[in-house]
Amino acid sequence: MSFIDKAKDGNNSFSSYFLGIVLIISVYLLGSYFLILDLQWNFGIESFDGISQKEIVRILGNNRFLAWLIIPFLFVALFLVIHTKFVHKRTVLSIFSGRENFDWKRVLFSFSLLFSVLSLFLFIQYLSSDSLIFQFDLQKFIPLFFIAIFLLPIQTSCEELLFRSYILQGIKMRTKKNSIAVLISGIMFGAIHIGNPEIAKIGYHIIVYYMLVGVFLALISLFDNGIELALGYHAANNVFAALMITNNWQAFQTDAVFMDNADPGMGLDTIFGILFILPLVFFIFYKKYKWHSLKEIWQDKL
Repeated sequence: MSFIDKAKDGNNSFSSYFLGIVLIISVYLLGSYFLILDLQWNFGIESFDGISQKEIVRILGNNRFLAWLIIPFLFVALFLVIHTKFVHKRTVLSIFSGRENFDWKRVLFSFSLLFSVLSLFLFIQYLSSDSLIFQFDLQKFIPLFFIAIFLLPIQTSCEELLFRSYILQGIKMRTKKNSIAVLISGIMFGAIHIGNPEIAKIGYHIIVYYMLVGVFLALISLFDNGIELALGYHAANNVFAALMITNNWQAFQTDAVFMDNADPGMGLDTIFGILFILPLVFFIFYKKYKWHSLKEIWQDKL
């Protein structure tokens, strides 16, 4: 059975999925409360009326705030694994891969590929633009590095488990259509980013970019029979964003290597990602993993 059809195993009732979604939201909110506890216990803040995210970042510092942002995703990821095993009564592997074993080599290859492509583009941008400022500070970068390497993949893996596994498989089971499952899961992935700080600065049209990335990740999960490539891609994208480049206008910043002083907008990097990086990475995956029957894989298998 293909990866996208794994939801047909075990308990796939509507109530099991409804319970799962309700508890996912509840578990995320529970994990988010630790940030509030930190502010109350260690900084004596009792009321949060009128306190902006920028002010919270100033109080906690970039790295501590980033760590607390990631903790709720750990709770959700653990819940998804437990819920799949004990409520849906499926194997844990079934939400990661359609193969007999999880393929770590795929994760590492995908991570290395995207990180290399993004690094090359950043180097070209640094040489051709005066908006990038080198601001490397070893003392600040070291804790950021460990947070990015060990905690950020928890956040990205959680999102992959939710959107490229739990939701993708669930929608396919209900609609019987690969195309609908890929499209809806991609739209939902874009929609959850509507509250991101950059939306207010750039505009809501940037949501289209997130949706396209969501569709892309769903497609490679479908064609590759598992989320290993999507896990590596998503982790590389977020780790790179945290470690290598930040800007001076979004609500949350990191102590990254470069500061981008360009005005907020859907700039060349975003357009480049849509028009070049996504097709390039897809083509490399297609050739390396010999996806010779894309039309057959795309067909709905019941």
